[in-house]
Amino acid sequence: MTSPVNLEEALAAFRTAFTYEHPEGIQVTPQVHENELRVEVRHQDVSTLRGFDVVAQPLETEERDAGQLGEDIARVVEQELMYGQLPAVGEDGAFRRIVV
Repeated sequence: MTSPVNLEEALAAFRTAFTYEHPEGIQVTPQVHENELRVEVRHQDVSTLRGFDVVAQPLETEERDAGQLGEDIARVVEQELMYGQLPAVGEDGAFRRIVV
C-alpha cells in the first residue's frame, strides 16, 4: 500500500503550475479541507453567480504523487477557463463539480 497523497504539497504544486491569466473579476480559490483539495472558480456577472469546482479526493492507492495531482488540477482549471463561458449556479444552489 502506498502512503496517502500530501494535499498541502498538491496545493503548493497547483499554485506553482496555475499560471493562466484569467480575466479580472474571476476568483480562483484553492483550499485543502480534510481529505479534499478543492479549487473554487467564481464570477458574479450582472444576472447571476457563475463558476465551477474542481475537486480531488485521492485514495491511498492513488498512483499520482502530490506534484502531479496539483499540476493535473491546474490544467483542468485552465482548460475550463479557456472556454470563456462559466456555467451558472444550478437551481439547487450547487456549482458544476469536476472530479480529478
